[in-house]
Amino acid sequence: MLNEPYTEVMDGENLPFLVQLIIGSTDKGEKVSLSRLCSSPSQIHMCVYDVPELKPLRLQLFGSVAVTFLWNKIYEGKKERENRHILTKKQPIILLYEHGKTDYVYPWRCGIYHFEVIYNQNVYYGAFRICPKNFYDEQLTLIQNKVKSIMGSLIADRGYYKKTFSVFQDLEEHSQLKTIRWLSQRVAQITRMYKKIERDVGYKYILHQERCYRKPISATVRKNALYAAKGKDKYWNRRLIEAKQRTDLQYVKVQSVAFLGLLEELNEFLANNIQKLQVIEQSGKQEKHAVQNIVQNIEKNGSVTERDKQKYKNIQLLKETDLRKVSVKLQEYKVLYSLINRLMCDMRGRLHASFWNEIKISDAKPPIAPAYREFCHFMRKLWKTREEVYDEPIYLFVYKPTFLIYEYYVFFAVVTTLEDMGFIAMPSVSEQIKSYFYLDGLQDGTAVVTEKEDIRLRIVFNELIETHHLIALSKGSNFYNGEDTKKPDVRIDYFRKQNEVWMYQSSIIIEVKYSPMYNIFQPIGNTKATEQMYKYWSIKYVEQQDGRNVFHRRAIHEVICVYPGSQMHAKKIEAGCGIFLQFYPYIKKEVEHLMGQKELTRIITEWVQ
Repeated sequence: MLNEPYTEVMDGENLPFLVQLIIGSTDKGEKVSLSRLCSSPSQIHMCVYDVPELKPLRLQLFGSVAVTFLWNKIYEGKKERENRHILTKKQPIILLYEHGKTDYVYPWRCGIYHFEVIYNQNVYYGAFRICPKNFYDEQLTLIQNKVKSIMGSLIADRGYYKKTFSVFQDLEEHSQLKTIRWLSQRVAQITRMYKKIERDVGYKYILHQERCYRKPISATVRKNALYAAKGKDKYWNRRLIEAKQRTDLQYVKVQSVAFLGLLEELNEFLANNIQKLQVIEQSGKQEKHAVQNIVQNIEKNGSVTERDKQKYKNIQLLKETDLRKVSVKLQEYKVLYSLINRLMCDMRGRLHASFWNEIKISDAKPPIAPAYREFCHFMRKLWKTREEVYDEPIYLFVYKPTFLIYEYYVFFAVVTTLEDMGFIAMPSVSEQIKSYFYLDGLQDGTAVVTEKEDIRLRIVFNELIETHHLIALSKGSNFYNGEDTKKPDVRIDYFRKQNEVWMYQSSIIIEVKYSPMYNIFQPIGNTKATEQMYKYWSIKYVEQQDGRNVFHRRAIHEVICVYPGSQMHAKKIEAGCGIFLQFYPYIKKEVEHLMGQKELTRIITEWVQ
């Protein structure tokens, strides 16, 4: 290090200290000097430092001054806690993250976050970009684009936020929920400001053609009689009417029509998600009831082992917990729906009332009269909430964890591979998964069905394999294994049409691992991944035919583990537990290709022949 460490500020100032970021272990880790900061958030894009994900992080101070460091983090439910650290000469190193010593779950997702350095009561800014560990940046972009092409909002995590400047917002997405919660707190304000505007309407005189003079005085009576005798019965009279065609009212109506459109969109969003949650809740109740029946039947049965009894009691607790979570979320959405629906109906009725119905819609500038100030401020705030960029720290959605985005990618890549083989998804893939998509991603059990001649392949995402065939039948999932519960990342079910009936044949399990190959597979000895793959072979299938249970006790045709790739290993490796296949996108001669697609196509073709 230099004898006099310093940090450069973008406006030309030098600070008498230097902070280093240590990535990995303290002794052998990579060291990144945070040598450039800025004093304005507008310049933060010039002070971005790359940090690989999933590695321990420490900060080290060089200098004899005290510095306060605010390192960004992920917020769940907007908890107001920040990573505030004080670095001094006596305590120059602090730990930001290390598995087991801080959080067990890595706290940052791939994306950009800001940090703040406070020195002498002045705030300086910088940013760090979390880069994928097992992908190149280009590969991660291709994976994200593939998932977004199916459903754009799927990679955003709606339960977690980062507090940062929205100069990074082009990578992020606002949820409808943010607008809904903001509006739900302003119902009374909306009613008040419209009443204020309606009371402030002005009046003006106009010339109105009428049959006679309206003012009953002697002069007008004589004139009416004289003109009537001559056959003339239409005259222009001055009348006092409400001045509804003023530009300020026209501006309010234009904004109100747009506001009504937004409320209808939010109302539909809530209604759709309530419907999906109700389906999930009903399914959860059926599963809970089936498990309760099993627990009651085996409770006093001495032939059933205590281990098995405890297993079903644990399953019962898990089902109850899942059901409680869904019920709480459903209740919250119903409350928000009632508020937004009432607001939408009031707004629709207001615009159809005689006062607003007579006002023409035309472009107009925002009014400056006092009665309209609250309305104009409200509308600016509303559209800002949805669109504008802030220079103050706000909460933005982060991307989902890279491993989950990779699982989504594999799911959709398998569907694309089948489409390339001539299988057709009817309706489209996007339409099919919309019925499963809600709140914060794809539901477990999301399925896409494709067909080709007399073959049907159903691709299922992360569906729970039940422990007992009765539970599987009660929820309509058909798959069980008689032991512990499992969730294969992707499952392909093969049906063949026989006598106009689709008959189940077998399944392929695809396990998705966002890890290097040496963590997944070893030639001698089992890893956690290989143990998991061995267990998948015990999955069975049950269905009812003519009122009786029909079992497929050897339901699994193949188990495949896909991973991001390795230059040290073959593209496809056969092992006792299944097949290991490199599976990732890459660019060659400006054309996107999928590594492992040919091998997967060959496996499926031989399977369904």
